Amino acid sequence: MDHLANADGRKPAASGGEKAAVNRSVENLLAEFGVMRSAIIRRIGGREPQAANVDAEYACVADICVTRFSEQIDDIERWRGSQIVGFSAVRLRAEAREAELNQAIMDLSREDLLAGNLDLKFLFLLLFDQFYSEDFVLWLGAQETTGRTAAFQRMADVLEPVNTLLEMGLASIISFRTTASAQDSEGNFITDWETVLGGAYSTGMPVRWRTVRAWKSHAVIAERIEDLPSPKP
Repeated sequence: MDHLANADGRKPAASGGEKAAVNRSVENLLAEFGVMRSAIIRRIGGREPQAANVDAEYACVADICVTRFSEQIDDIERWRGSQIVGFSAVRLRAEAREAELNQAIMDLSREDLLAGNLDLKFLFLLLFDQFYSEDFVLWLGAQETTGRTAAFQRMADVLEPVNTLLEMGLASIISFRTTASAQDSEGNFITDWETVLGGAYSTGMPVRWRTVRAWKSHAVIAERIEDLPSPKP
């Protein structure tokens, strides 16, 4: 299971010894499947005739076993051929569009967009739809939301009070920027954000948060948004 977890890109890069162990395990697994498949075929060929209905059921079960073993062997060979086995930060970076998505978020901070009388959920779909998979999972605080449309609605609900102040001219965006970005040991992309609001209803203190995203096939499949402590005055 650890080797399959590596195949999904969820563990750090393996050392030379660990990679050798993975290769040995794959070889052993292939050999085991091959032996079991051969044993079933021999068992079928060497059986004494039985009643017709029993023979039919036995042959059906045996055929399913042999087919499943063959499929597993083919899958493992495909994994090896495509070099999926083993964590690859380079491959994950190639599938990510982190910089493009962050720029789209920066564009959203323009006051001519937020100050307009636009539905936030519609605005998110318009600007970000291309970056997120349909079955995208969002963790906002402790709450989990599944599905792109539902996740965008959740984000819109959280930002609605701030958007209302901007629409009424009671607040303004003084600054909106990223303060740090990195890729962690599991291949996730981490970006720290900061914004400062001005106006009668604002303290003027920076508000900070972090986004942690997992990308697959050029789309975000999971994202966690968490608060960061604001600097002390």
